[in-house]
Amino acid sequence: MKKETTYNWKMVFVLTLLPLVGIFGTSIYVYFNGVVWQEPVLLLIFWFVSGMGITMGYHRLFSHKSYDTNVFLEWVLMICGSLAFENTILKWSSDHRKHHAKAETEEDPYSITEGFWHAHIGWILKNTPVEKNRVVGVKDLEKKSAVIFQNKYYFHIGIIFGFLLPLFIGYVYGRPLGAILWGTFLRVTLVHHATFFINSLCHYVGKRTYDYNSTARDSWFVSFFTFGEGYHNYHHKFPADFRNGVKWFSFDPSKWIIRILSLVGITKRLKRTKDYIIWRSEIDSIRECLMSKFDLLNKDYLEHYSNKIDSLYKNADDVLLKWKEIDMSFVKLSMQDKVFIRNMRKDITLYKSKLKHIKRDLNDVLRDIKLKQLATS
Repeated sequence: MKKETTYNWKMVFVLTLLPLVGIFGTSIYVYFNGVVWQEPVLLLIFWFVSGMGITMGYHRLFSHKSYDTNVFLEWVLMICGSLAFENTILKWSSDHRKHHAKAETEEDPYSITEGFWHAHIGWILKNTPVEKNRVVGVKDLEKKSAVIFQNKYYFHIGIIFGFLLPLFIGYVYGRPLGAILWGTFLRVTLVHHATFFINSLCHYVGKRTYDYNSTARDSWFVSFFTFGEGYHNYHHKFPADFRNGVKWFSFDPSKWIIRILSLVGITKRLKRTKDYIIWRSEIDSIRECLMSKFDLLNKDYLEHYSNKIDSLYKNADDVLLKWKEIDMSFVKLSMQDKVFIRNMRKDITLYKSKLKHIKRDLNDVLRDIKLKQLATS
């Protein structure tokens, strides 16, 4: 009987060859032939198109259903996502839904508890038991025409648009090999490992702003290369939200495009977490962090800080409860009640101001505790 190996050697070969050709092949080509402007432009355009196919399409539309759209855009995003060569929508979404439903357990396909390498790429390279690798939980997607078509012709779509199209463009400007190296091999390498870093690096580097007990972290740096996907702590806390970078200044092109398209009716029913719930999670996360520091404090300090934290947390509770109440009243009342809306906006502005002060005071306490621990260590 043939012994089953740990790794899928075909996948190892492919995912080793791609970066070797993409990085070293492109470098050698550039050394002997130089660079023309079309090639880095080709890389950036195809990186953006395939990246948005993953973020807007595979991830936020198909996996999380964080917004609705028409069939045409579903087909466009299906084709764009196929250029990334990250498997079909069904397989990708099935794995991702398992990841959220069974996070950091044995049933999580890319659990960070098995180490950085496993979460980054090891889970793709390893032979996974058939039962664990089964495509499940995606019945809703199996009815979509774009998904059905892709499931039958996935490699054809990827080769035509991800390989032959850059090759044709290269022939137009007289450097087909350069176009393939920049627009396919190097681009796919960058898209792959940028995506993989969300599952690996974003569990090691960044802030746990919304859920201190989660290993997922928010990294603006990873977001820059993944079109907004690096705000991983927020995403794990609120996976259905169409935004990953929830702050107005957060780099999240996927959020911006989805929002812009909603203004002309192309995207609809955008799911967003209510602001007071987000504020609640931020306050809770700081408090959890503070609680984790208490075991190193002496009794006098512990009592002093506990009372102060409890007082600040109670103030936050009062503000958030009032905010929730006016939000619920707004849902019940007519949208045409302009006086109520004007007063509500004033109240919310006041609540945000109070919460910012509470958050600042909690962070001051946290910094003070860290300094005391540093002094006594």
